Amino acid sequence: MSNSQPSLHLTARGYLIDFLATSTAPSVDQNELREILLFLNNLITFDEINLIKEDVEGV
Repeated sequence: MSNSQPSLHLTARGYLIDFLATSTAPSVDQNELREILLFLNNLITFDEINLIKEDVEGV
């Protein structure tokens, strides 16, 4: 795994946290927001796992 890839995942998670912080208005459906954030976080985690697998198989 190159040095730039882990920082990309951290950046993506940072954007999720920023999104959560800016979307806490009472008019925002918090349940829907939680589902979206969980889905996006799972995609990031899945991508990280695949990158680790590729790195291990490439060794």
